[in-house]
Amino acid sequence: WTCEDCTAVVNSISAYLTSEESLAKQVDILLAEVCPQTENPDGCVEGLPEFWNSIAVLLWPGYYTAEADWMCAPLCAARSVREITCDECFEGLKRCVDQLLLESTIQGIVDALSGEAFCGNSEEPERCADAIEVLIPLALPALTANPDPEAGALICNNAIPGTCPAL
Repeated sequence: WTCEDCTAVVNSISAYLTSEESLAKQVDILLAEVCPQTENPDGCVEGLPEFWNSIAVLLWPGYYTAEADWMCAPLCAARSVREITCDECFEGLKRCVDQLLLESTIQGIVDALSGEAFCGNSEEPERCADAIEVLIPLALPALTANPDPEAGALICNNAIPGTCPAL
């Protein structure tokens, strides 16, 4: 698991999560799992798809940044070299998700999106921040609850061709 492997996998995750296909899956999950838990489910169903798409294009590349201390930076500083297996790639994906679901990570994402990076540029910054505060803590666990092995293999193989056998 080299610095280059880690960087390739993280970049592949970011690209996958911001693809049209993945964004559509994310919206479907959120409509089914998150909107029923909100104060205004109908309003959520109406506004969530566009709102989530605008969040996701900032959130996923922001979190899945290879150079970040929480991603590949420690590995890249160590400069280890060896081949990676499909299981090791999947374990890396799982560690990324486990870290994403930490309360401190979720709160950091809420704080970042509620501020200038996202809500500060909206027409109604306070309403946006209130929505982020409800949406993100519900959305991230819902989106990660049922990992898709095919998506995992796609991410790993896009990053390092031939890592995982076809499913």
